[in-house]
Amino acid sequence: MKRTAEGVLTIIGIVINFLMIGGALLILALFSDPVARQEFEMQFQADPALADAGVTPDQVFGIVDSLGFAFNIVVIISIILSFVALFAMKRNKKPKLAGSLLIASALLVGVATILLGWLPALLFLIAGIMCFARKPKVPQQTTVYQEDEQIRPL
Repeated sequence: MKRTAEGVLTIIGIVINFLMIGGALLILALFSDPVARQEFEMQFQADPALADAGVTPDQVFGIVDSLGFAFNIVVIISIILSFVALFAMKRNKKPKLAGSLLIASALLVGVATILLGWLPALLFLIAGIMCFARKPKVPQQTTVYQEDEQIRPL
């Protein structure tokens, strides 16, 4: 049995994960730019609600830096699990292992990114469930009945 649908869903999820890593790296690069950082600090100080809350721009930059790094690590682990599942699924070798890895990857990217990775998580979850639900086709045995020859007395 070919597992084309599961493979396509997994590959689309992996591509979306790569795009999420690119977006996170872009945001981290934006926050490390001194001009953008200075502009953010000016906007931050102009907002009275944030100034009254007692939050400093340095705290926000620290949170974004640490969360961006953790976000990338989680998504990279999800990509690795998905690639292993893709190879386990190839030629229907180990569909149960592939399903388990895909469901684990879905939980990881969905929960650990605080549902920012909901789309790849959903795709991995559907592919993982399909790996468990689709059973390989059992070939039907065709039984050929031959008539017994009877020996008749002469």
